[in-house]
Amino acid sequence: MKKGSAVLTFLLGISLTLTACSTNSSSSSPSPSAAAPTASTGATTTPAARNGGTVTVAQASEPGNLNPLIYATTSDTNVTHMIFDSLVKPDESLQMVGGLAKSWEVSDDGLTYTFHLQEGVKWHDGQPFSAKDVAFTFTAMADSRYDGGAYSRVQPVAGAEDFHDGKADSVSGIKVADDNTITFTLAKPNASFLANLFIGILPEHVLKDVSPADWAKDASNRSPIGTGPFKFVKWETGQYIEVAANPDYFGGAPKLDKVVTRFGDANTMLAAFMNKEIDIVPIAGDQVENVKTLDFADVKAANDLSVYYVGFNLLNPFFSDLKVRQALAYGTDKTLIVSSVIGEYGEVSDDLFPNAHWSHNPDVTKYPYDKEKAKQLLEEAGFKLNSKGFYEKDGKELKFSLNVPTGKPEREKTSVLLKQQWAEIGVNVEIISLDFSTLVTKLLPAGSDGKKRAVTASDYDAYILGFGVEADPDEYRSYFGSKFMPPNGYNFVSYSNPKIDELFDKELAETDPQKRTATFHEIGKTLSDDVPWIPIYGQKTVFAAGKKVQGFNPDFRGVSFNAKDWSLSE
Repeated sequence: MKKGSAVLTFLLGISLTLTACSTNSSSSSPSPSAAAPTASTGATTTPAARNGGTVTVAQASEPGNLNPLIYATTSDTNVTHMIFDSLVKPDESLQMVGGLAKSWEVSDDGLTYTFHLQEGVKWHDGQPFSAKDVAFTFTAMADSRYDGGAYSRVQPVAGAEDFHDGKADSVSGIKVADDNTITFTLAKPNASFLANLFIGILPEHVLKDVSPADWAKDASNRSPIGTGPFKFVKWETGQYIEVAANPDYFGGAPKLDKVVTRFGDANTMLAAFMNKEIDIVPIAGDQVENVKTLDFADVKAANDLSVYYVGFNLLNPFFSDLKVRQALAYGTDKTLIVSSVIGEYGEVSDDLFPNAHWSHNPDVTKYPYDKEKAKQLLEEAGFKLNSKGFYEKDGKELKFSLNVPTGKPEREKTSVLLKQQWAEIGVNVEIISLDFSTLVTKLLPAGSDGKKRAVTASDYDAYILGFGVEADPDEYRSYFGSKFMPPNGYNFVSYSNPKIDELFDKELAETDPQKRTATFHEIGKTLSDDVPWIPIYGQKTVFAAGKKVQGFNPDFRGVSFNAKDWSLSE
């Protein structure tokens, strides 16, 4: 998920050796080539811009909530990036720069980060922002009652684990020096810590009396108070969310008056764009040529540093067998899927790390399309063909459901091809189409009390989703680390390998960029051997945008990340 999926963090900077890091000098990690400017087609003449007006953006799924600490997905962050600010954030070159923090220093031993905050910042309700809000946000992530998926971001801080385990009353490594200064002291050097601070800061005065266990259902999720460039206005369920410019924003007032985010299926949203009811809409690759014929539209494509994949519930008896997962990998014709579904905007993925990112290993274990090899593996696993042409074992047919989010044509088309391809190797697949929010409840289930619980074998079988790196590849730890199964993280496939846990610990402590890259390559190789996911393709996200919208340059950070700088031509 992106992401947000939630939701959702690259280390672009290894700052452990720096003693005086400013917001422009805090990075020395390799930067992926994907940070290149957004590709654009259309007219090159830029009309004169004016202030004011409303831009309407379309997306397929309605947000689950607007609290950036509650299992944020891309559908959520497309809105919350406009409402909330983080301490630091990645720029277009994948370098960490200041947000609410105007500067910071790191001690010689790499353990203490001191952040100097922007002065005079106010919450949207007029209350002053201070370092206490930062301390509140990160302390809440370590609270044992918190189950929003971001605990791993604060876990490296000294005392976070003791507080989480009920052995302390506070996180000893978080100290507020004054209203504009806060320090984080780590238990040991951590290469991804700075990037993990890329998450929205919450208002203490709004949530201090609400248990973190109840945040997911708190009213503030649907009427958030942030410090960002836009203020929340309203949320019409099933239709749209509206935000309005924050004229007092510390980074300068937005040029627009409002941004409206509409949700709906791809065909409906594209039709609305054609009728000029919507200004920006994501489109499938097969729609690009049609959009290029429109005199009022541009096409823009951004590499979102994502991998689209099939994930398996490893608690399912079928998928607990490595040979079954390998067979499905060999039975997947990725080249056909990319050529027929994505076209020029896609590429085959064999690594779980994006092809354009510095963590990508080109030498992972690959599974070239080979139907006979797939069948051989299934037979080695004890399966035999039945009279219907499907494999079975112990009287149980190799049949499972593949959950696919609606509103994403590429994933829906991919699921159809996978069903056909896997049927050819004797596997019976049922496609289940459901909206993204419903799919999330399967992957991150809740008990009768509404609190997130552990995944079981019966919650789901398999699914198709995309995963995008947001700030640092260490975020994969939350998807594959044995300590991060729900409700403690996003490891909803229930993957566990002590070697992977050790490698993630190793990369965190590594201050040399080349050695850290090598460790990530080893992680990628190990994951490719174990096949908890089958990576299928990477793709550029393609948008149709009205030519009157100026400054719209989407990239890996999301569609609305620079909405403050958008304007409308006269």
